[in-house]
Amino acid sequence: MKLFKKLAINVHSRVEAVADRIENKEALSTAYIHEYERIVAKAKVRSAQVESEVARLEKEAARLSEQAELWAARARRVHSTDESKALACVARMTEARAGRRQVLSDLEEARSLKHRMARDVEGILEKLEALKRRQRDLAGRQSCAEAINAIQRVDGGIQHDIDDLFTRWETDVVAQELHARTPDTAGDSLDDEFAALERKQSLRRALEEILEGQEQEKEKE
Repeated sequence: MKLFKKLAINVHSRVEAVADRIENKEALSTAYIHEYERIVAKAKVRSAQVESEVARLEKEAARLSEQAELWAARARRVHSTDESKALACVARMTEARAGRRQVLSDLEEARSLKHRMARDVEGILEKLEALKRRQRDLAGRQSCAEAINAIQRVDGGIQHDIDDLFTRWETDVVAQELHARTPDTAGDSLDDEFAALERKQSLRRALEEILEGQEQEKEKE
Protein backbone atom coordinates (compact mmCIF):
# COMPACT_ATOMS: atom_id res chain seq x y z
CA MET A 1 0.00 0.00 0.00
CA LYS A 2 1.17 3.52 -0.73
CA LEU A 3 0.38 4.55 2.84
CA PHE A 4 2.84 2.13 4.38
CA LYS A 5 5.50 2.76 1.75
CA LYS A 6 5.29 6.43 2.57
CA LEU A 7 5.49 5.71 6.28
CA ALA A 8 8.51 3.44 5.75
CA ILE A 9 10.28 6.26 3.89
CA ASN A 10 9.54 8.55 6.82
CA VAL A 11 11.17 6.03 9.16
CA HIS A 12 14.50 6.23 7.33
CA SER A 13 14.43 10.01 7.02
CA ARG A 14 13.66 10.50 10.71
CA VAL A 15 16.29 8.01 11.86
CA GLU A 16 18.91 9.51 9.59
CA ALA A 17 18.24 12.83 11.28
CA VAL A 18 18.87 11.17 14.64
CA ALA A 19 22.03 9.49 13.33
CA ASP A 20 23.46 12.91 12.45
CA ARG A 21 23.24 13.89 16.13
CA ILE A 22 24.22 10.72 17.97
CA GLU A 23 26.50 7.73 17.43
CA ASN A 24 25.09 5.42 20.11
CA LYS A 25 23.84 2.32 18.35
CA GLU A 26 21.33 1.49 21.07
CA ALA A 27 19.89 4.99 20.75
CA LEU A 28 19.69 4.63 16.97
CA SER A 29 17.93 1.28 17.24
CA THR A 30 15.55 2.82 19.76
CA ALA A 31 14.82 5.58 17.23
CA TYR A 32 13.98 2.96 14.60
CA ILE A 33 11.73 1.16 17.07
CA HIS A 34 9.95 4.37 18.01
CA GLU A 35 9.30 5.12 14.35
CA TYR A 36 7.88 1.62 13.83
CA GLU A 37 5.67 2.21 16.85
CA ARG A 38 4.47 5.44 15.24
CA ILE A 39 3.70 3.50 12.06
CA VAL A 40 1.75 0.92 14.04
CA ALA A 41 -0.18 3.65 15.83
CA LYS A 42 -1.05 5.39 12.53
CA ALA A 43 -1.96 2.09 10.90
CA LYS A 44 -4.25 1.19 13.78
CA VAL A 45 -5.97 4.57 13.56
CA ARG A 46 -6.46 4.18 9.79
CA SER A 47 -7.66 0.60 10.28
CA ALA A 48 -10.20 1.77 12.83
CA GLN A 49 -11.38 4.44 10.37
CA VAL A 50 -11.75 1.87 7.60
CA GLU A 51 -13.59 -0.48 9.94
CA SER A 52 -15.98 2.33 10.86
CA GLU A 53 -16.50 3.01 7.15
CA VAL A 54 -17.28 -0.67 6.55
CA ALA A 55 -19.89 -0.59 9.32
CA ARG A 56 -21.39 2.63 7.90
CA LEU A 57 -21.60 1.20 4.37
CA GLU A 58 -23.22 -1.99 5.66
CA LYS A 59 -25.88 0.08 7.40
CA GLU A 60 -26.33 2.26 4.30
CA ALA A 61 -26.72 -0.81 2.07
CA ALA A 62 -29.35 -2.22 4.43
CA ARG A 63 -31.18 1.13 4.50
CA LEU A 64 -31.23 1.44 0.71
CA SER A 65 -32.45 -2.14 0.39
CA GLU A 66 -35.31 -1.33 2.73
CA GLN A 67 -36.04 1.86 0.77
CA ALA A 68 -36.16 -0.05 -2.53
CA GLU A 69 -38.57 -2.60 -1.06
CA LEU A 70 -40.69 0.19 0.43
CA TRP A 71 -41.01 2.10 -2.87
CA ALA A 72 -41.72 -1.13 -4.75
CA ALA A 73 -44.55 -1.94 -2.31
CA ARG A 74 -45.96 1.58 -2.68
CA ALA A 75 -45.85 1.31 -6.48
CA ARG A 76 -47.77 -1.95 -6.37
CA ARG A 77 -50.33 -0.43 -4.00
CA VAL A 78 -51.16 2.66 -6.08
CA HIS A 79 -50.54 1.56 -9.66
CA SER A 80 -54.23 0.72 -10.26
CA THR A 81 -55.51 4.04 -8.93
CA ASP A 82 -52.72 6.53 -9.65
CA GLU A 83 -50.27 5.62 -12.38
CA SER A 84 -48.21 8.81 -12.01
CA LYS A 85 -47.56 8.12 -8.33
CA ALA A 86 -46.75 4.50 -9.15
CA LEU A 87 -44.20 5.65 -11.71
CA ALA A 88 -42.71 8.08 -9.18
CA CYS A 89 -42.47 5.23 -6.68
CA VAL A 90 -40.72 3.09 -9.31
CA ALA A 91 -38.27 5.93 -9.95
CA ARG A 92 -37.50 6.14 -6.22
CA MET A 93 -37.12 2.36 -6.11
CA THR A 94 -34.73 2.43 -9.07
CA GLU A 95 -32.74 5.22 -7.46
CA ALA A 96 -32.49 3.28 -4.18
CA ARG A 97 -31.37 0.12 -5.97
CA ALA A 98 -28.74 2.04 -7.94
CA GLY A 99 -27.53 3.65 -4.75
CA ARG A 100 -27.40 0.25 -3.06
CA ARG A 101 -25.30 -1.20 -5.92
CA GLN A 102 -22.83 1.67 -5.57
CA VAL A 103 -22.72 1.25 -1.79
CA LEU A 104 -22.15 -2.50 -2.17
CA SER A 105 -19.28 -1.78 -4.55
CA ASP A 106 -17.78 0.68 -2.06
CA LEU A 107 -18.37 -1.82 0.74
CA GLU A 108 -16.49 -4.57 -1.09
CA GLU A 109 -13.55 -2.25 -1.66
CA ALA A 110 -13.60 -1.10 1.96
CA ARG A 111 -13.67 -4.69 3.22
CA SER A 112 -10.74 -5.57 0.97
CA LEU A 113 -8.84 -2.54 2.25
CA LYS A 114 -9.65 -3.55 5.81
CA HIS A 115 -8.20 -7.05 5.30
CA ARG A 116 -5.07 -5.70 3.59
CA MET A 117 -4.47 -3.19 6.36
CA ALA A 118 -4.98 -5.89 8.99
CA ARG A 119 -2.27 -7.98 7.30
CA ASP A 120 0.01 -4.96 7.03
CA VAL A 121 -0.44 -4.08 10.70
CA GLU A 122 0.24 -7.68 11.69
CA GLY A 123 3.42 -7.66 9.59
CA ILE A 124 4.58 -4.39 11.14
CA LEU A 125 3.90 -5.71 14.64
CA GLU A 126 5.95 -8.84 13.91
CA LYS A 127 8.79 -6.68 12.59
CA LEU A 128 8.55 -4.44 15.64
CA GLU A 129 8.74 -7.38 18.05
CA ALA A 130 11.70 -8.80 16.12
CA LEU A 131 13.49 -5.45 16.38
CA LYS A 132 12.82 -5.25 20.10
CA ARG A 133 14.07 -8.79 20.68
CA ARG A 134 17.22 -8.14 18.69
CA GLN A 135 17.83 -4.87 20.51
CA ARG A 136 17.48 -6.61 23.91
CA ASP A 137 19.83 -9.39 22.82
CA LEU A 138 22.50 -7.03 21.49
CA ALA A 139 22.20 -4.70 24.50
CA GLY A 140 22.67 -7.68 26.82
CA ARG A 141 25.67 -8.96 24.87
CA GLN A 142 27.19 -5.49 24.84
CA SER A 143 26.74 -5.14 28.61
CA CYS A 144 28.46 -8.48 29.19
CA ALA A 145 31.29 -7.56 26.84
CA GLU A 146 31.77 -4.20 28.57
CA ALA A 147 31.86 -5.94 31.96
CA ILE A 148 34.45 -8.45 30.75
CA ASN A 149 36.55 -5.67 29.24
CA ALA A 150 36.40 -3.75 32.49
CA ILE A 151 37.60 -6.78 34.43
CA GLN A 152 40.38 -7.37 31.91
CA ARG A 153 41.49 -3.77 32.26
CA VAL A 154 41.62 -4.27 36.02
CA ASP A 155 43.66 -7.44 35.58
CA GLY A 156 45.96 -5.68 33.16
CA GLY A 157 46.97 -2.66 35.24
CA ILE A 158 44.93 -1.83 38.29
CA GLN A 159 45.22 -5.38 39.66
CA HIS A 160 48.79 -4.72 40.82
CA ASP A 161 47.66 -1.70 42.82
CA ILE A 162 44.78 -3.68 44.33
CA ASP A 163 47.08 -6.56 45.30
CA ASP A 164 49.51 -4.10 46.86
CA LEU A 165 46.66 -2.50 48.80
CA PHE A 166 45.49 -5.87 50.13
CA THR A 167 49.09 -6.78 51.09
CA ARG A 168 49.48 -3.59 53.12
CA TRP A 169 46.10 -4.16 54.68
CA GLU A 170 46.94 -7.75 55.66
CA THR A 171 50.28 -6.57 57.08
CA ASP A 172 48.48 -4.08 59.29
CA VAL A 173 46.00 -6.72 60.42
CA VAL A 174 48.79 -9.19 61.33
CA ALA A 175 50.65 -6.47 63.22
CA GLN A 176 47.49 -5.63 65.16
CA GLU A 177 46.93 -9.30 65.94
CA LEU A 178 50.51 -9.68 67.26
CA HIS A 179 50.14 -6.55 69.33
CA ALA A 180 46.86 -7.88 70.72
CA ARG A 181 48.64 -11.07 71.93
CA THR A 182 51.63 -9.28 73.48
CA PRO A 183 49.99 -8.48 76.88
CA ASP A 184 48.99 -12.13 77.28
CA THR A 185 52.55 -13.26 76.66
CA ALA A 186 53.96 -10.76 79.18
CA GLY A 187 51.39 -11.74 81.76
CA ASP A 188 52.27 -15.45 81.45
CA SER A 189 56.02 -15.08 82.27
CA LEU A 190 55.57 -16.51 85.78
CA ASP A 191 53.54 -19.38 84.42
CA ASP A 192 56.27 -20.05 81.86
CA GLU A 193 58.89 -20.12 84.62
CA PHE A 194 57.01 -22.72 86.63
CA ALA A 195 56.31 -24.72 83.49
CA ALA A 196 60.05 -24.82 82.68
CA LEU A 197 60.87 -25.94 86.23
CA GLU A 198 58.22 -28.65 86.09
CA ARG A 199 59.59 -29.91 82.79
CA LYS A 200 63.07 -29.99 84.23
CA GLN A 201 61.86 -31.99 87.24
CA SER A 202 60.03 -34.38 84.95
CA LEU A 203 63.22 -34.93 82.97
CA ARG A 204 65.18 -35.59 86.17
CA ARG A 205 62.67 -38.22 87.25
CA ALA A 206 62.96 -39.87 83.87
CA LEU A 207 66.74 -39.84 84.19
CA GLU A 208 66.55 -41.37 87.68
CA GLU A 209 64.31 -44.15 86.35
CA ILE A 210 66.83 -44.87 83.60
CA LEU A 211 69.69 -45.03 86.10
CA GLU A 212 67.72 -47.27 88.44
CA GLY A 213 66.97 -49.60 85.57
CA GLN A 214 70.65 -49.71 84.70
CA GLU A 215 71.62 -50.65 88.29
CA GLN A 216 69.04 -53.41 88.38
CA GLU A 217 70.49 -54.89 85.19
CA LYS A 218 73.95 -54.94 86.72
CA GLU A 219 72.71 -56.68 89.86
CA LYS A 220 71.09 -59.40 87.78
CA GLU A 221 74.36 -60.06 86.01
